Amino acid sequence: MLIRNRLTIIFTLLATAIQVMLSLLVGYFYSLYRQEEFYSRLEGKARMAGRLLISKRHLHDDFFKNMVKTDLLTIVEEQISIYDSERRLIFTNRNLKETEYYKEKINNLSSTSLSEFKTGRLESILMPYRDQEQLFYIFSSGYDSIGLAKLATLQEILLLANLLGFALIVLAGWYFSGRVLKPISQIVDEVEQISAVDLHKRVHEGNRRDEIAQLAMTFNRMLFRLEDAFVSQRSFVAHASHELRTPLTNTLGTLETSLRYDQNPADWRESMEIAIEELKKVISLTNGLLSLAKVSDGTVALVNVQVDDCLLNAIEQVQAKYPQRKLPLQFLTNEEPYFTIKGNAALLTTAFLNILDNACKYSTQEVSVKLESTKAQMVLTIADQGRGIDEMDIAHIFNPLYRGNNVEGVPGYGVGLAVTQKIIELHQGVLKINSHLNQGTTVRIYLPLLV
Repeated sequence: MLIRNRLTIIFTLLATAIQVMLSLLVGYFYSLYRQEEFYSRLEGKARMAGRLLISKRHLHDDFFKNMVKTDLLTIVEEQISIYDSERRLIFTNRNLKETEYYKEKINNLSSTSLSEFKTGRLESILMPYRDQEQLFYIFSSGYDSIGLAKLATLQEILLLANLLGFALIVLAGWYFSGRVLKPISQIVDEVEQISAVDLHKRVHEGNRRDEIAQLAMTFNRMLFRLEDAFVSQRSFVAHASHELRTPLTNTLGTLETSLRYDQNPADWRESMEIAIEELKKVISLTNGLLSLAKVSDGTVALVNVQVDDCLLNAIEQVQAKYPQRKLPLQFLTNEEPYFTIKGNAALLTTAFLNILDNACKYSTQEVSVKLESTKAQMVLTIADQGRGIDEMDIAHIFNPLYRGNNVEGVPGYGVGLAVTQKIIELHQGVLKINSHLNQGTTVRIYLPLLV
């Protein structure tokens, strides 16, 4: 079901329920008002009958009957009955069939209270009346035809008003739900016009304050990230294609030349050695790309790992690759060293290995390695005195296959730092690089310790 239809139905049900509830309350309280007003009229009739019939001693003549004939406010089916203290009927203006019923009411009445009750269609009151120390009981009853007619009319009006109100509520709900959802419909229309070739487009953000504007702003931020990812992907594919094509082309050219022109085993061996070196480059690049993909998919299991063991393993591998390079390791902590984190030993070793390899690759001087821990985190600092990184390249060094302008002649593919950053992010850590051209580079890795 469309949200507009759902909102219209919910709005209609809520508004109709409120309207019906108010109508019922109006009808109920008007019914109570009519009843109280009619009982007040009956009480007035009873008191008037007491003053005229009992106090003026007109119980046994036609005075009351004559007065009723000229009374313009006579109640429909009006009935006045008077009983003495012995429960004997001493006056009535109508033939009674409920004498015993009235007597039972007298038995339940105290000398000062007033009783209201209903018998059939008639509403009645019973009240005590004293005259010269003698107690009488006066019944006054009648049919409130005018009040009930007004109540019926009011009920008809409320019914018609509810039916009309229901129709207006449906129309109003449909209109206002359309108005409320119009910005969303506009966003939908704008989003449908955005494809992979025009991710630069953005949706209208409205007033930038309400929830729909926040939704549009969030979607625009997502589009920005998608556009950035698409640009990075295109750049990555272009660079990867170039990097893979060059050694493969060299390998193919070497093998074709050897096949056509080489005549002796020495030439064959030389061609094969060249082809093997080129294939090693392809394998190295492929392994780097596979490592990046493995880290990016987020499926790596994390266990308790000793960071110092991973670091020592990485230093050992780099020392074997660069036997002339000094890699002094310092532990900076005032307490007992504690370097346990939640992570993956192989990936952490790879990350440290990439940083150390870069430091040794671009510097001929000693590479400083420092490891320190606090109560919350550990910090690994690797500093070299090599060629450094240009300021223009700093913002792009974590892009896969990106290499700085000052690294020509040094083998590499620009994958190591991208893999390292992904590994550190996977371990909830932070990688910071501070570098100055021809002055060296300092890399700091912050990792949260296992509490």
